[in-house]
Amino acid sequence: MPVQLVAPDWSLLVPPLVVLGTILVLLAADLVLPRERQAGLTVVALLGLAVSLVSLLAIDWTAGASTFGGMYRADSFSLFVSLVALVAGILSILVSAGYVESGIEPGGMALAEYLSLLLFSVLGTMLVGAAGDLLMIFLGIEMSSLAVYALTAFARRRLTSIEGALKYFLLGAFATAIFLYGIAWVYGLTGSIMLDDIAGALRDIVQGDAPVEASLLLALLLLAVGLGFKVAAVPFHMWTPDAYQGAPTPVSAYMSVVPKVAGFAAMARVLVQGLSPLSEQWLLLIAILAFITMVYGNVVAIAQRDVKRMLGYSSIGHTGYMLAGLAAFTSLQPGDRSVGSMLFYLFAYAFMNIGAFGVVAWLQERGQGVDLEDFQGLAARSPLAAIAMTIFMLSLMGMPPLIGFYAKYYVILALIEAGLLWLAVAIVIMSAVSAFFYLRVVAVMYFNEPAGAWQPARTPLLGAGLAVMALGNLALGLFSGPVLDLAQRWALAFA
Repeated sequence: MPVQLVAPDWSLLVPPLVVLGTILVLLAADLVLPRERQAGLTVVALLGLAVSLVSLLAIDWTAGASTFGGMYRADSFSLFVSLVALVAGILSILVSAGYVESGIEPGGMALAEYLSLLLFSVLGTMLVGAAGDLLMIFLGIEMSSLAVYALTAFARRRLTSIEGALKYFLLGAFATAIFLYGIAWVYGLTGSIMLDDIAGALRDIVQGDAPVEASLLLALLLLAVGLGFKVAAVPFHMWTPDAYQGAPTPVSAYMSVVPKVAGFAAMARVLVQGLSPLSEQWLLLIAILAFITMVYGNVVAIAQRDVKRMLGYSSIGHTGYMLAGLAAFTSLQPGDRSVGSMLFYLFAYAFMNIGAFGVVAWLQERGQGVDLEDFQGLAARSPLAAIAMTIFMLSLMGMPPLIGFYAKYYVILALIEAGLLWLAVAIVIMSAVSAFFYLRVVAVMYFNEPAGAWQPARTPLLGAGLAVMALGNLALGLFSGPVLDLAQRWALAFA
């Protein structure tokens, strides 16, 4: 019987195509415009992401349509992932404003190339969220990761940047090979790379109380290791502190959020949608990873004096909280809060962590460093910057009524409903531990005398971005219910 070819529905791909078009415009402008006349490209990148964000609203995501033979799914889950990726991309560009060409990095940084790579990573993350098969997940993750490897090394005349990028790239290459090997095992066992077909095949293989085949457990382990690296879960975190410390600060802000969005979107697609018949096997694995990750990240962050490195270990701790949300998975029913709480945490984390790195970039543009001592007396020099940093630190700690509190609260609620009380208690204890290094930054800003020279700098876009993120932490915390309802409802797209 002849195969009937179906024309792809290009209307479903408008948001990623807008991002791709913006990348092409930026690269073309780089060929035409000299570097000293490229300042306006920041506005072009912001407009491209904003148009893509608006175009999301023109698609009926609730219909669960797909195209390219089911490889691309325009469902409500992909909508939320794209929303978080685009918002994080916009906030990251605002943080980058003034830094790229400020002379902070030796030899400067090429603006058009920087923005193109950043948007390329956003595009890969959007594709991961909309993936309907393992091949699309692999391509999307690698598209996002390769761009971030290059961005990490973008301060190419600074050895710490090159060192961090090299560690990130080498470990990422190993993780990619392991993940691809896991895909090969899954295909060999189920005869398909389509997530829905894999789930159907596994239901036939895994029946009753019979023990699960060792080959299935191996495939599951390989996929978990590959994805664990992408989200910086312990013990696959080794690249994180060095990469965060060595990368240019706006890149650290970006890579602390968007690669995590891609990694957790891939985890939800692979584990919840594709490997749900093996949930009894992977839930315990994810719960253990969550516990080890949150404990390690928060405990080691206590010893850090470099604020960027401290935020790197803090990011590992928050990865543990997000993994705990995924570990609360019970079923694809409206009462299950696992994936919804994880998505909400990712959305909240963008406003918390990018903002914290944004204040570090703000200080660097004024001649300060990234050590804790450089924050001394910030409240006396710039009360608004100190207030913004205080909001970000308290939100990361989980202080009500900021959005960080509700992100942790909804994860804890999901864990209690899933019967994982021990993991919920661990989150509470680790949040208390994190208060030490978060409040230490606040104390230095308000109770120490200013130190070091202060260089004047005008960065209106960065200031506007910090204001948006600070107000967002407060407003989204006070009105977290509607956002969580959207995340909860859109998380059920797998059903």
